[in-house]
Amino acid sequence: MFNRLIFIFTCLLWSLSTSWVRAQVPDSLGRMRYKYDFIVPTNGSFVDAIHAANRRADKKKRFRIFIKSSMYRIKGEGNPIKIVENGKELTIPSPMTILTAPNTSICGEGMQGTQIESMPMHEGIGCTSTLFLNGADSTYMQDLELWSNYRDDMTAFANRAVALNEKNCKGNIFKRLSLMSNQDTYYTNDGGTTYLEDCAIRGTVDFICGGGTIYFNRCDIELRTRGGKRDIICAPATEAHREYGYVFNGCRIFGAKEQAGQYMLGRPWKNAPRAVFISTLMELQPDSLGWTEMHGTLPRLFSEYESMDSEYQLVPTAQRRTQFKDKNDITTTMRYPTSLSDQEADRYDITHVFPGWRPDHKAAQVEPPVLQIRNRGEIFWEDVPEACLYAVCKNRDVVAFTTEPRYTVPKGTAEGACYSVRCANFYGGLGERSNEVVYPNR
Repeated sequence: MFNRLIFIFTCLLWSLSTSWVRAQVPDSLGRMRYKYDFIVPTNGSFVDAIHAANRRADKKKRFRIFIKSSMYRIKGEGNPIKIVENGKELTIPSPMTILTAPNTSICGEGMQGTQIESMPMHEGIGCTSTLFLNGADSTYMQDLELWSNYRDDMTAFANRAVALNEKNCKGNIFKRLSLMSNQDTYYTNDGGTTYLEDCAIRGTVDFICGGGTIYFNRCDIELRTRGGKRDIICAPATEAHREYGYVFNGCRIFGAKEQAGQYMLGRPWKNAPRAVFISTLMELQPDSLGWTEMHGTLPRLFSEYESMDSEYQLVPTAQRRTQFKDKNDITTTMRYPTSLSDQEADRYDITHVFPGWRPDHKAAQVEPPVLQIRNRGEIFWEDVPEACLYAVCKNRDVVAFTTEPRYTVPKGTAEGACYSVRCANFYGGLGERSNEVVYPNR
């Protein structure tokens, strides 16, 4: 009860800072609730939504974007950028969509059904990001999938095509976000901090790469086929001052069977790389060495704790690599433990990695109410104080939003339509569906 009261109080405080009049709505009891500032495609395209977030006057206030289920193919900003390809400098229209504004929520209807695909014609980290978060602090994303169109190109294993790129963002939270490409799928938050929960990331080579403190909680890591060559999951470039780099907690590794016993957990890219796998389910086990080398960089820490196989038995880690060559090609034996003790593993709890910040609490979903229907079309439910918005679903698709605990079915609706409700948390992320009621009530 105490935590619930705290949540309500916090939601009310935040509501005082919303500048978009149409997005700040008092309910019948006078509590401030929210509507989405931009709905795709009702109010425009995905790129239009990002532009609206960037252009808003007061960026201290949260801007909420909702994206209906569909496949959205986007061309990006289109402004001219320079790249170097095969030794030649080219000027091309940018295929990237860039969010620079902080305090923005991008929420889809469902991770599998809300798909956003870019169409880059040239490879490279600097010119392929489906979405680039550049200094966009406190971005919240939920229930959508970001793709690069290299995802089905089986000849593009070595081509870098970024689905999500982050730079200098603090406090980003991703819930049920799917990222798909081949190489460099997710370029992590150089200079910042990000929390991912129940996400899915798919690729081949270094498909999680970059800097920052990045916490992967209960995420699916999918290895894609690479024509017989080995995959490498991550290439951390952790900044030297950071105590934590990549933390994979309670994740699952699976995918192309050809990768069994072949793939590597990671390799050191630059700076002072750190990566740990805590209680990870390795349905496909890596090469016994676990880790490999790159560019003469020495890792600061590559380690595991209670890695498990598909039968939930501990994976043997005695042969994990501890020797790496430095930039002078001199072999150095690393002094860190390749297998963490219980006490060492405890340091990777969220409370230690992010002191004073509980992103897992902020990403919490709001439980749905119990629906009833009466008078041949009035649906009603008990008010849920934690909900900042209700999404009304017809046959499981979102068809309307309301800030009140009731909804009237439009005239002319066919008999047998099933209605349910989903509650939005403060950021606009929708929780599970309620029970279904059938129209009309007889």
